[in-house]
Amino acid sequence: MSVCKTALYLHFPFCRVKCDYCDFYSLCDLSLQEDYFRSLEKQIRDLKESYRIDGFETLYFGGGTPGLADPDLLKSLFDKIALMNDGQLPEEVTLECNPVNISRESLRAWKGMGINRLSLGVQSFRDEFLRNAGRRSSRAAILAALERLQEDGSFNLNLDLIQGLPGMNGKDQLKDLEEALSFEPDHISWYGLILEAGTVLADQWESRRSGVEDDEEEAVWHKGCRLLADNGFRRYEISNFSRPGRESRHNSLYWKMRPYLGCGPAAVSMLPGEKRQPVRFRTKEDLRAFASGSCLYTEKESLSAADFLKDFLLMGLRLAEGIDLQRFEKIFTINAEDLFPRTLDKFCGTGLLNLDGSVLRAGSEGMDLLNTILLSLFSELDEKDLTGLSCLFPL
Repeated sequence: MSVCKTALYLHFPFCRVKCDYCDFYSLCDLSLQEDYFRSLEKQIRDLKESYRIDGFETLYFGGGTPGLADPDLLKSLFDKIALMNDGQLPEEVTLECNPVNISRESLRAWKGMGINRLSLGVQSFRDEFLRNAGRRSSRAAILAALERLQEDGSFNLNLDLIQGLPGMNGKDQLKDLEEALSFEPDHISWYGLILEAGTVLADQWESRRSGVEDDEEEAVWHKGCRLLADNGFRRYEISNFSRPGRESRHNSLYWKMRPYLGCGPAAVSMLPGEKRQPVRFRTKEDLRAFASGSCLYTEKESLSAADFLKDFLLMGLRLAEGIDLQRFEKIFTINAEDLFPRTLDKFCGTGLLNLDGSVLRAGSEGMDLLNTILLSLFSELDEKDLTGLSCLFPL
């Protein structure tokens, strides 16, 4: 197996209360934290050694509700990760948190342990929409958190907003976006609500819904994108907007299909296996077994070159910068234009896709219609015999 650097994702599977729309793995028993952190450190160390990981490019602590993590336990873990990474943490260290987690004391503690980027789950500024979605937050808590963050001023700040919560119309969505911009964050993730099967909100959707009509959604989206652009934000990924230089480096590594190590229950890893073939696996969703020292995995999946190719296209075309075709050829040892000439001919003249020198990218409208483009790409690939296609996982 090859030596490589990876993005490091840590899943914190604890919440006070689960939101009605959430299907991420988490439990509401915080008593297992100490054992969880002990097992988490061991898992990172073991996988780093097994896959000959040379270090970490980014660190992202997600969940769950990572803002609940015991600061002493978290600092101890980060100190040990630094020792595994040539004595220092990666340049970008992100923590997900909720408004209620923000205090002067928590900000001081997080800064002291090396966290420099926060992703704050706002979702909406209106109590009625938070309540309709089963979100245990409030406008008052959000405003207090943002005021403290402005006062502190030392974190690269992302705000998460959800479009289409129950009861929202288009004006409500834009008003949320305008209010978020008034706090001058560095980054905004503005994405549509996805109803996940089995969640409380999905089961009760019909009784809670009333909001933006289908024929209004596209106009609202375009108005929001213009508003963000007018305020200095660049749409660098389908649903992610940032000020120059403030993009999420961690998520960008995912979208560029670079290796990532995921640790903690439910976390997914994709790493180079034998002969640099991509290997994907997940830590099993069993917090109690994990905390007791039994780190269990799903069956490791060795991705075929054809499957990795489709994932590579799906992720790469999400990015405004698109796909570097010279890099593409190094990975798959074939010219992209030879693989799907029909799709390129169909879309490149329309502005939906652009072939600019050695870069293939979706235009702004193409990003909005990416599923249509991908269906065409995948259909054309499925017609070809790809059994001889090779793949070298990009390190």
